[in-house]
Amino acid sequence: MERIDPRAEFEGGNGAMAEGRAEDAVAHYRRALCAAPEVVEIHYNLTAALEQVNRPGEAVDAARLGLTHRPDYAPLHVALANLLSQAGEGDAAWRHYETALSEDPDLASAWSGMGGHLMAVGSYELALEKLNKALKLNPKNYICLNNLAICQINLGRQHDALAVYRDLVALNPENAQLHGNLGQVLQGLGRHDEAVPAFRQALELEPECDNVAPFLMQSLLSQCAWTDLGEVRQSVLDETRRRLRAELPITVQPFYLAGTDADAALRLAAAHSYSTHRAGACADLAVRLAFSHATASDQRLRIGYISPDFRQHSVATAFKDLIARHDRDGFEWHGYVLGGGGRDHVTDYFRAQFDHFTDLDGMDVAAAAQLVHDDELDLLVDLSGFTRHSALDLLALQPAPVQAHYLGYGATLGADGVAYLLTDAVHTPPELAAHCSEAVVYLPDSFMATSRPEMASSTPSRRSQGLPEGSIVLANFNAHYKFDPETFALWLDLLRELPGSVLWLLAGSDGAMANLRATAQAGDIDPGRLIFAPRAPHAEHLARQSLADLSLDCRHHTGGVSTLDALWSGVPVISVAGDNPSARTGASILHAADLADLAVADMAAYRALALQLARDPDALAALKDRLRANQGTAPLFDTAHLARHLEAGYREMVRRYRAGEGIGSFATAQVL
Repeated sequence: MERIDPRAEFEGGNGAMAEGRAEDAVAHYRRALCAAPEVVEIHYNLTAALEQVNRPGEAVDAARLGLTHRPDYAPLHVALANLLSQAGEGDAAWRHYETALSEDPDLASAWSGMGGHLMAVGSYELALEKLNKALKLNPKNYICLNNLAICQINLGRQHDALAVYRDLVALNPENAQLHGNLGQVLQGLGRHDEAVPAFRQALELEPECDNVAPFLMQSLLSQCAWTDLGEVRQSVLDETRRRLRAELPITVQPFYLAGTDADAALRLAAAHSYSTHRAGACADLAVRLAFSHATASDQRLRIGYISPDFRQHSVATAFKDLIARHDRDGFEWHGYVLGGGGRDHVTDYFRAQFDHFTDLDGMDVAAAAQLVHDDELDLLVDLSGFTRHSALDLLALQPAPVQAHYLGYGATLGADGVAYLLTDAVHTPPELAAHCSEAVVYLPDSFMATSRPEMASSTPSRRSQGLPEGSIVLANFNAHYKFDPETFALWLDLLRELPGSVLWLLAGSDGAMANLRATAQAGDIDPGRLIFAPRAPHAEHLARQSLADLSLDCRHHTGGVSTLDALWSGVPVISVAGDNPSARTGASILHAADLADLAVADMAAYRALALQLARDPDALAALKDRLRANQGTAPLFDTAHLARHLEAGYREMVRRYRAGEGIGSFATAQVL
């Protein structure tokens, strides 16, 4: 029988790991253990090699076996804790981190691991404390520094995170992940001109760094930098499909798919993958909390709304009259605000409007969910979906017996803990409802909330806004990331067909505006015919917007509050009813405004209608008169009726739960 030299096999494994041959390393370490099973260092290295080859179950077994030989070996406790944390076994992981630190209080990897675990459950302030302890012991550990920056981002301290990443990139210029993370911070700060080169550098260093392309796509959209957008966008869709087939977590945030032509089936699959992955990270926490819900029979229902956007934000702009119109006799209204920072006078308004208003800032997800659960809600309504600082982790813990999504994202979340999606038949027709994981609750007229806005008392002159007198002014006041090259080309074609006309847009970054002007120039359109309006207070913006003749909606990601603003300003909007909810918001709004004839079937009809109205001043004037009249009669502008329709939906959801009935789609009745 061949005699095994454990030291030689151990060194052979180390050499294989250094050369990137982890499978060979596993074989070497296993042979070494046959001869020296008591040597804990071999178990430790075998654990690392098994993790490297994506065999986490075997890695856990290897670590546990090693600890039977040396229960006091702190590094192996950390390795096991990291594996258990990744598997969602948080309580067990925490015990091993504590054991490691009891053996070696100066073990940086244990403090770092604790920090990473706390990040996974949303305890960012506590995570910072642990990570800073690790960094005092090992100041140049880039993984720990990277996690520190991620915590700062989630706590709203983007500039602190930016400083960390700039230092990290300078120290590790060949690290693709760090360039990608730097790009993400710059993107979050709206500095897309700087973000794009960071993302491109990451992909140049590591072409297979597939989590970078979605962020690059979003920054290219924000910059209207379309030269290779099609290629990048296709790579994102292809990678998403590949990962779904392989049952791997997707790398694109589902919100970003709104700017693509991804079909409804792909969007549902992506939403489900993303939400399932987020819920998996909270699985151990959900078991530990194990919320139960009594089937109360109180007549006055407790309804909660949860959002990060009870502040100066488009969701708040739409929602503020709705909460004021809700019934206070049959319902008790709870508001929960998520995310750090961003509190303002609008937050104060909502604090006064809700019967109970709770700021969850600084709480980890467990504490926040416990607080919501203790309020004994009948129903929790999410207003965020996949938007920033979303409630997905909290919803996965099921703090309320019934949970629904409404308004903020407006499409399927693919989340097991969210039972209902509130929508309307134009926004989510039956063929799209079939691609929703939730039961669909159809509101009679529109799902879109709208609040009667304040408008400046005087309308500025066209001259003061840099607009020509006596010429057609076409407008779009959406954020530039909603633009796409094909639709912009159609807008330029309209300028070509309408001599003297201009296209009025919101000002964006210098790079985005330069790119749009360059695109116009390349299409033989004078860039001076693109007029960029600077940011202005909402009341002033609405007053100046009334100077436009016609508003042109985006295609893949139609306007929401921007469309409402145009209508309140008396400006008709043309929109295409696309094949996804994000492409149908405009159509839903127009139907509810009794302007269904402006929601057309395709881009050819969109172009034809824009030209027809622009060339017929009388028809355009009559349309504007009709729009103004509709502001007093159309369902879109009747927030009290929307409140009654929502309340009817909420009652039915709760009734079904209390009666022990299954979850199912239904339509609420029209309230007269």
